[in-house]
Amino acid sequence: MNRSLREALVKLEDSGGECPGSRFTPSQKRVLDEFLRSTACVTKMRQGNGFVYRISNSPVFEQHLRELRPDAEPANKAHPVRAQNLAFTRSTKGRKSSHAASYRLLKATMPGVTWNSDRELLDLWQLTSIAGALAIDISQNETPLATDSPLWLVENQGLLDDTSWVPEGLHGSVLYYQGQLSERLIDWLCGKKRSPRIVIFPDYDGVGLENYARLRKALGDHIELWLMPDWKRKLERYGNSEVWRNNLNYVANAEENLNLDQEPDEVLELIEALKLSGKALEQEAVFLITTDR
Repeated sequence: MNRSLREALVKLEDSGGECPGSRFTPSQKRVLDEFLRSTACVTKMRQGNGFVYRISNSPVFEQHLRELRPDAEPANKAHPVRAQNLAFTRSTKGRKSSHAASYRLLKATMPGVTWNSDRELLDLWQLTSIAGALAIDISQNETPLATDSPLWLVENQGLLDDTSWVPEGLHGSVLYYQGQLSERLIDWLCGKKRSPRIVIFPDYDGVGLENYARLRKALGDHIELWLMPDWKRKLERYGNSEVWRNNLNYVANAEENLNLDQEPDEVLELIEALKLSGKALEQEAVFLITTDR
């Protein structure tokens, strides 16, 4: 209610103290009608086929507006977004609350893995050995940060903590994106050729398939979906039907966005196997070794 009322009062003030009802949303009209009945500092008058709201007691109106909005716009744009929100709404989340910077963890899988930034060479393996991982800001698409080795995208931290699963011929960097790929990360990957080979290794479920589909749409053939060794037997033994059922809408989204005629055979085989089994396979299964019972 406070948000709708604040927006309505700001709109009324910005209109010079009088504003047609047609400019307010239904929720704003509702709270504004309650406000004028309880405070009597705003009136509602017929005008033509509609009506207008008019400030009738400016001091009282301003007092109520100040309670909802401590500082008037424009806020200092140099301040962080959430500080601006606090000044305008008394809440850091009162309006758009995403931070200007967005960080992802990056880790090398073996010695010799480097990244280049404006001709400055970053030894990712050395940084990984010292700090465990490097936090990179993906909010600036034009950043020149890039590598000449494979870049893996994984959604669960366990595969960042222990990179022993990475195949010997594909050692490089592992980036942890935590569940859902953000648009920021996709934009960052598209902003520059970050790696000669970008490989996504997600959970084999609806979310993972949809994330792959979004990357395929953005990066085309420059992205590939990795299938863990022995995934068919692992799906049979460790697959989870509840996880699959809970993500069916994402599966539908993935199939709708993928050009199935152009997908590699192994990706089509995975999708078909998941649908037939009605099970999802989480990526931590890569650490398990299946043997015949």
